[in-house]
Amino acid sequence: MSILAVGIGFCLVSTIVFVWVHHLQAHHLQHIMQTKQTNDSSGTTSPANRTVPAAISIVMVILPLVLYSQLGRFTEWDKGVIDEQIDYLIAADINKNARKVNEQPNNEIALLTLAQSYAEGGLYAQSIATLNDLLAITGDDAQTLGMKATAMYYRDNRAMSIETSLVLARALALDEFEFQSQLLIATDAYLNKDYEKAITHWQLLLRSQSQGFSRAAINNAILKTEQKIANRSVTASE
Repeated sequence: MSILAVGIGFCLVSTIVFVWVHHLQAHHLQHIMQTKQTNDSSGTTSPANRTVPAAISIVMVILPLVLYSQLGRFTEWDKGVIDEQIDYLIAADINKNARKVNEQPNNEIALLTLAQSYAEGGLYAQSIATLNDLLAITGDDAQTLGMKATAMYYRDNRAMSIETSLVLARALALDEFEFQSQLLIATDAYLNKDYEKAITHWQLLLRSQSQGFSRAAINNAILKTEQKIANRSVTASE
């Protein structure tokens, strides 16, 4: 049984008991005061009005049930640590990869993996520094430059700076179809509502021989963007 569910049940029962005890004590005190005022110790006691505490008890039981029925996931009350767990796993991955780089500073795969884990954790400056270390060993490489440009773009809060554009130009000079570079240009164009440019660069990706990405996803993006262009044309003509 869920520990959280037991805790909620205990709190509800304790609160309901408190409400009833308080109500009965108040009724008893009221009876004593009435007896003193009338000086009639043999007077009959009026029955306690249980409507109010009963109503409160019902509400306290029904309200949590209604809330949880809307929220759902009853069996996962005590598993709500998804974000924290992901953060923990990324941090552990970064630490593991950093140790490997410290042990083998010229290991190209270790450097590339560390740069990727930094980017996944949103540590773009560290990712860029690691990619620079990798480029110092390998020389210009289209894929590495594309990763670097992407990290620079997100480091700058999705702004296409001149510095980032120059890195992209270096990557595309080596490989016209480099995936990260073309995808970054298309993404930036789309976010800035330059839909025609975005489609052009997505179509370049589809012309490449690479099988390392989902062509269906790219085609779907093109179709949706073409619909945006059509809708914009209709709106402009009205």
